[in-house]
Amino acid sequence: MAFGSPGADSSTPVTSQLIATAANHFGSAPAFWGRYFTSPTTRGTVEYQHATENGPLNSAGIRVLPVARQTNRVNLTAVEGEQDGAANAADFLSTFPAVYLASQGGVFLIFLDVEGSPSLSADYYTGWAQAVTSHSSAATGGSVTLRPCVYATQADNPTWAALKQATSAGATCAGLWIARYLQSGCNQMPAWNDGFIRPQGGVPWPILAWQYAGDCGSLDLSQTNPEIDAQSLLLNFLVIPPPAAG
Repeated sequence: MAFGSPGADSSTPVTSQLIATAANHFGSAPAFWGRYFTSPTTRGTVEYQHATENGPLNSAGIRVLPVARQTNRVNLTAVEGEQDGAANAADFLSTFPAVYLASQGGVFLIFLDVEGSPSLSADYYTGWAQAVTSHSSAATGGSVTLRPCVYATQADNPTWAALKQATSAGATCAGLWIARYLQSGCNQMPAWNDGFIRPQGGVPWPILAWQYAGDCGSLDLSQTNPEIDAQSLLLNFLVIPPPAAG
């Protein structure tokens, strides 16, 4: 049986206490933590709060997995996709200084949040994927580039079909984070089960992580794919936040 490295995500700000809660679930601190990025002007605790979250995450050595959050728009046109992708990239770049990002390698993954209601459209993904990459590169003089990925449920067949259509026409996708919950999984990480996780009909992009439990208190629980080199395909492209300002 193979197990990946643990990962968490939350719609509430990360605190030292929340990290301790996650470590209690997993037996160790998570390797990554998913948080939402929408635009530089979006407010509310659902969005990543760098002033308070950078410190605890940096101290624990946890990498931030950015989730692009505009779930009710992902079935729209390429124009809306471009608008949202540019806003997502601008949010990421306003949160983490470009010089700091460049010092960590300059290339990072960002995951489009698709919740299945609505499912993804090929046109939207095409516009979004192009915009997150082009905007991040143009805004930083090429020192930082965001690479598009997708988060969606295993059974969301229309989304996988749309993603195949978009990538067949030239759009890029660096990997997937797939949600398929176990009936009971909040307290023990299950062994990786590729047949349970992989969408029907297969997918050509690497499955980077599996979200196997949701609503575990304030947390959703995930693990990286132990059947790939998750360090070189996923974790190396997630940012460890800078330390808290002192």
